[in-house]
Parts: sequence; C-alpha cells; structure tokens
Amino acid sequence: MKTLRNIFFFTTQNFRYLKKKWQSLLLLFIVPICMIALIVLLVLQFMMPNEQQKSKLAVVDNDITEETKVLTQLLVMALKGNDYIEVERMSEKEARQAMKDKQLTSYVQFPQGLTNNLYAGEPIALPLVGDPNKPVENAIIKNLLNSMSSYIESAQANILTVYEYAKETSMSEEKYKQLQEEVFIDYAIYTLGKNNLLVQNTVNNIATTMPIYYYTMAALFICLTIWLIGFHILLMKEESISIQNRLRMLGVSIAQGFIAKGIVAIVGTLLFLIMLYSVVNYWLELSLYTLDYARLFLFVLFYSICFTCLLGLVELICKSAKTKLVLQVALAVLVIVMSGSLLPTIYFPYELQQLITYTFPYQAFSWVIDIALENRNYASYSNLLIFIAVGSMLYGLLALLLERRLR
Repeated sequence: MKTLRNIFFFTTQNFRYLKKKWQSLLLLFIVPICMIALIVLLVLQFMMPNEQQKSKLAVVDNDITEETKVLTQLLVMALKGNDYIEVERMSEKEARQAMKDKQLTSYVQFPQGLTNNLYAGEPIALPLVGDPNKPVENAIIKNLLNSMSSYIESAQANILTVYEYAKETSMSEEKYKQLQEEVFIDYAIYTLGKNNLLVQNTVNNIATTMPIYYYTMAALFICLTIWLIGFHILLMKEESISIQNRLRMLGVSIAQGFIAKGIVAIVGTLLFLIMLYSVVNYWLELSLYTLDYARLFLFVLFYSICFTCLLGLVELICKSAKTKLVLQVALAVLVIVMSGSLLPTIYFPYELQQLITYTFPYQAFSWVIDIALENRNYASYSNLLIFIAVGSMLYGLLALLLERRLR
C-alpha cells in the first residue's frame, strides 16, 4: 500500500511539474510533427511508385521438359494482365545480357534435373538472380516464387502418394509415367486457378501501394517515440546524494520514482497521439471499428511500456546526464529504424530482416499497420507482453542491485 501511495504522490508531483512547463510541452508537441512532416514528404517523393514501369522477370528453362514448359506457361498465364510483373522466356545467356543492360529486374532458373527431382521426391529449388538496385521488386518476385515452390511441393506430394498406391497394383512403368504427367498437369491447372489470388496478395507491398497512408501511420509512430523520450527528458532531474538518501529513508525506491515518471510520460504521449490522430483521421478517413481502436490502443500502450523500460535501463546504467541523453536519443533512433516506420524493412538485407522481426518495435508497428490499413481482424499481444515482462524484470533487478550498493 505504501508503494502505491509513493507512486501516486510522485505521479501527481510530475503532472504539476509539467503543468508549469506548458511552453516546453507545446514545443514538444509541435516540433516533431513539423520535422517528421518534412521527412515524410521527401520519402514519399522517393517511394511513390511509377505506374508506367513494370518489374520484368525472365524465366530460364535449363531442364527443357514438358513439365518445365507447363511451369513456365503457368507463371506466364498467372501474371498475364498484371500491373506489377511482366514475364518473358529467355535463355540464360539472353537473361544475363538483359540484366547487364538493366532491362530485367530478375530472372528465375529451372535447373537441369528439376523434373527428375520432382518425381523422385527431392527438394525443389528455383534459383533467382536479381538486380541489387531493386530490392523491393526482387522481394515481391521472391515471395511469388516461394509461393509457387510451395505449390510444386504440394504437387510433388500428390505424385508420391499416387506412386505409393501404384506400387500396390500391377501398373506398368509406362502407364505410371503417364499417370505422373496427368497428376502434375491437373495440379498445375488447379494452381493456375489459385494463382490469380496469390499474385494479388503477394505484390501488395503496402509501403508502395498505399504510401500516403503507410507513411502517415509511420509518422504517427515516430511522433509517439519522440514524445516518449521527450517527456522523459523533461522529467529528468539531477538529485543530490543527500536527497536520494532522504528518499530512501522515507521508503521511496528508485523503481517507484521511475514508475511514476513512466506513467506521466505514457499518459502525456497517448494524449498527444490521440489529438494528432483525430486531426489526421479527418483527412485519411480510416473506417475502423471500436474493437480495432481498442487493439491499436493496446499495441501502442505495450510498445510505450517496452520503450519506457529501455529508457529506464539506460538511466540505471549511466550516471552522467549527458551520457544518458545521448544513449537515449541513440536508442530512440535505433527503435525507429527497427520498426520499419522510417524505411520499410524490405529494404534491409534478408538476414537483418529475419532478426528485426523478433524485436518489439517491429512487432508493434507491423501490427498497427495490419490492423489500420490491411483490415486484420485478429491480434496477438504475446510477444510484446513477453518483452514487457523481461524488461520489467531486468529493470527491477538492476534497480535493486543499485540500491544495495548505495546503502
């Protein structure tokens, strides 16, 4: 009970302190908006897609069998009339030359022996060679090929199932091969029917197809991060050793003071965000349900708590006020970059993309985008809750160790 009274007391004092700093609060609200608006406008000029320009994919068939011809035709027909990707059949020599001449985005190879591997149950790989200057287009094509590979594997599973049943009959080898081809072609036709939906889903890179909406949400997310660190900086006070000793004698712990500061920072940031979103949504006209807003609020709240825990760890580790400030600003920049709000993570190297997906900024921002712009009708908070639990435990342990050292 005493702990709650101490937290409530310091929270009230922090709110009174900020009330006196209303001019600083006004600057904290306005300056990030102006700065980010300019940055977003510049990024939009770069990210707006050229509707006249298509990504060009070449198919190089080194196996040259009926099955690879079917696969090539499958890809060509699935992408026929598509606004994003154009497919053309080429030899490997032609594809390499076209890549040098900047006429191709990428080319995919059907390697020699692909058909034999297909029927033998061996893993199927479709090598993709892409232009390093076009990472987004290559990622879209790679996702398409990954989906196509999964359909090939499904066809392979069907063929192997037929083979198992065929072994139990007196079917000749010639009839079995004919049956293999029939099963493969039947599944290819099925794949073609599914592929139209597949392409529409795969090429939907929200940052390029809806850049204004994406970067508006990104700007709100960046403002959220800046406001969080801004409130912490405003509430940062250098306390003398004598005051710290008196507080400890009164039963006030380091964690209690930080929790009080964190509550004020998060509440103030959420109020700023709600005000800005109300203005922005008048222009965006996002039609979200009450449940969607509740989910968005929870993701923003959990992200704010995670980031606040990180700021608290920096305060515990660093003694110098200048060092704290530099590290916290650096941490804020790192968090913004990892979230994908400044630059979509699709532009990062593949290995880095895989690592970033496990971070709380990416988790929070990706869920916000999914709910706000992609009409996601479910949400998972488990990862962010794990980050909160780990961050809180780390802060509590470090604060406890620090207090013992000061005694």
